[in-house]
Amino acid sequence: MYYYIRLLKNTPLEAVIQEPFKLVFSITTDLTERAYDKSCKLRCQAVVKSPSTVPGAPTTDTVRTLIPQGLSQGYSLDYDPKTGYCSADIRLAPCMTSYDECQLLLSLDPAPYATNRPGAKALVDPPEYDIVPAWSLPIRLKPAHLPTSKKTKHLRVKKYADTRQDLVERHFRLPSNLAGIIGQGQSILIREDSREGFMARHIWDSGVFMTKYLMLSDSWLTKYMRGSQEQNAEDNLSGSEEKLESSMSTLSVSDTSQSPSAPSTTAAPSSPVNPSKAPEPNKGRERVCLELGAGTGLVGIAVAVVFPELSVLSTDLDEAIALMQENVDANRQLLPNNNMKVGVLDWAEKNRKVDPVEILLLADVVYNDLSHEILLQTILDFSDEKTKILLGYKFRHEAEQKFFDRASKYFAMEVVHQQDTMQLFVMTRKPS
Repeated sequence: MYYYIRLLKNTPLEAVIQEPFKLVFSITTDLTERAYDKSCKLRCQAVVKSPSTVPGAPTTDTVRTLIPQGLSQGYSLDYDPKTGYCSADIRLAPCMTSYDECQLLLSLDPAPYATNRPGAKALVDPPEYDIVPAWSLPIRLKPAHLPTSKKTKHLRVKKYADTRQDLVERHFRLPSNLAGIIGQGQSILIREDSREGFMARHIWDSGVFMTKYLMLSDSWLTKYMRGSQEQNAEDNLSGSEEKLESSMSTLSVSDTSQSPSAPSTTAAPSSPVNPSKAPEPNKGRERVCLELGAGTGLVGIAVAVVFPELSVLSTDLDEAIALMQENVDANRQLLPNNNMKVGVLDWAEKNRKVDPVEILLLADVVYNDLSHEILLQTILDFSDEKTKILLGYKFRHEAEQKFFDRASKYFAMEVVHQQDTMQLFVMTRKPS
């Protein structure tokens, strides 16, 4: 289970240095049905993008820098579980004047849970669950105005305060095992809708759970991809040897029938085995990974980043597509192969004629028992006995069991990873 810092009143599009704007936040579960029930301190930090100092680097190559004194009132904020939220007036410090824009980062303050003495117990027990930080969208900065009347100042502040942004950013750090491929300290950036009632545009627990696991070097999917690549290399080597033997045999027969004046025949060299070539365990099938009910696209983006040999298509209803595409575009630097696309897919569509895919991804899709039948049919449409189906599941209510009862008629299911009330199933079609 995860808790998420949520901006109840989001940051403005523009802010004047040293003029206040209201920041209101809570800490809740993914569906906002439960607030965090313990007191904690959060730190609010100003983050800016500075141009890269590397000679010859492109202008888009920027780094994020924390400004410790970026806020005039300091960065410590208290969350009160009795009220379920925290409200604070934020002022950007004069040191921010030299920057064009900034973001605010709200995260758990580790100081109360730390101790400098080896073996000593911290004064405060750390949270039982992960608390996911929240990033505001970029705020355009304006220099402080000359002193004006209180009335004029009030009107100006109100103008900025009413221009709010409805999205919040989450940054998911890529594990160290990917540093050699993608670079050190990289993160997947996901924007989600901060408003209630837009659940298709929210990040859900199973998506975070699946993402963190699938990126590990020993995850089930990593082992599957590694095994299929090794198998493909063996198949390529075996096939190359067979082609070479066949070519040599053909050459020998042709030489015995050639006249002295006939041009000589040279056997074409066999193609060398390329270890970096994308494996093709299912011959004649493109390596497609299809995500159903993708929401923000978090899981699909993570899989596309870690496994560039896969062509990932993340799908959902139309209301989620614009934000999903925005998230894909925000992570293009991690997707040099452009192996990620988004599209609309309605599970209720009938008589669809599609080819089975190699991998199906599903996270938090069985919470609505009214959609079980069309969801199951969609999975059947896009799968065969070779398809690997990864289903991330978080227990929410008993009615969800109906899906697994129905699915067990068609699929063998195995739990490959578990955390709290969350499980990752690998499902494969039973022989027909």
